[in-house]
Amino acid sequence: MTNSTLYVATGLSLIVAAVVGTQYIVAPDDPRAGHGHDSTAAYYTCPMHPSVKLYDADAPCPICGMDLTPVPQGGRDGSKDAEKASFVTLTDDQKQLIGVKTSEVVERETSSQIRTSGRICYDETAWVDVNLKVSGWIQDLYVDHVGRPVRKGEALFTLYSPDLVSGQEEYLLAFRGKAKASEGPEWNARLLASARERLQLWDLTDRQIADLERTGQRQTAVTVFSSADGIVVERSAVAGMHVTPAKRLYRIGKLDTMWVKADVYEHEVASVEANQAVTVTIPYLSDRRIRGSVDYIYPYLNPKTRTGTIRIKVANESGVLKPGMFVDVAFASPPKRRLLVPELAVMFAGEMRTVFVEAEKGRFQPREVSLGRRYGDRYEVLSGLEAGEWVVTSANFLLDSESKLKNVMRH
Repeated sequence: MTNSTLYVATGLSLIVAAVVGTQYIVAPDDPRAGHGHDSTAAYYTCPMHPSVKLYDADAPCPICGMDLTPVPQGGRDGSKDAEKASFVTLTDDQKQLIGVKTSEVVERETSSQIRTSGRICYDETAWVDVNLKVSGWIQDLYVDHVGRPVRKGEALFTLYSPDLVSGQEEYLLAFRGKAKASEGPEWNARLLASARERLQLWDLTDRQIADLERTGQRQTAVTVFSSADGIVVERSAVAGMHVTPAKRLYRIGKLDTMWVKADVYEHEVASVEANQAVTVTIPYLSDRRIRGSVDYIYPYLNPKTRTGTIRIKVANESGVLKPGMFVDVAFASPPKRRLLVPELAVMFAGEMRTVFVEAEKGRFQPREVSLGRRYGDRYEVLSGLEAGEWVVTSANFLLDSESKLKNVMRH
């Protein structure tokens, strides 16, 4: 064979080898390329968390830190193997030896109840302020302290006001003109109506105006009356003081309807709804139950106690509720069917919630679940379990250790 023929044969051999070799070499930019990787794996998953899907076999599970298991290309047989690897199989004798107990996941009708304490407050929407629309001086003061009960129409104080004096004189002048109207066209009904309206806008009552017409004499000291029933909450009126229209002289709070302000923990605020039924009891009168409803949920928390404030509106027809009183409060929600799992079945690890399910007789599998509120000795199941499944309530931590050890030994 000549040298040229040898060179040609050698070149052809190298080309064929290069072409064939590409069938067994993973491209450098393939995410599965790297040392120790299974070239037949489509991706890698966690035996405890099948939703994990990574391409780096050396990376641990981002949730629990366990080694990943390869999933072959074209199917999930590998993940099924991983799930099988997480199973723990026990005989009846072994279950009895380590004390394995199970309980059924059930769907029941439950109602939540939040109990807390509250304090009685005035209904601020029913407050009535007493102020004036004219300037003047208080002469006689009849209601002189906070906490005093007052009735609608009760005299509060007398007021001397130059504006009120001149307003009465104008009204009397127009009224006398009406009496002489039959003698000439001088009388003007519009003038009388205007003078009367002015006195009414200055809060003179119809009875005071009628007395003015009857006596024909202006009053130097005009009596100011309460416009509501209730209790004096604030008072700034003092005998002899000068008052202006901007000055609040009294604040009157009503007692027929009261507020209860109750504090609930941060995680319980979301369970309270507007118009939700509430039962209020007085500690020393526990046999008396007062019904109310949620009137308002304050949109902030107390930064020190991490509690939210709930406002409850209750009727106080008997007057037994006093501002500042402490009471017991119970929030009740209507019954609702919920999927429940025993609290002893749940293992907490960081943000993970895991239970062991008896998939078959003697075969137990870990499963991650999502939980809601706690009801007695059970948790509401939001996802991960179905009614009728059986979960381990005793020795589940031993099963968890065995399951993890089994997966470690596989690698």
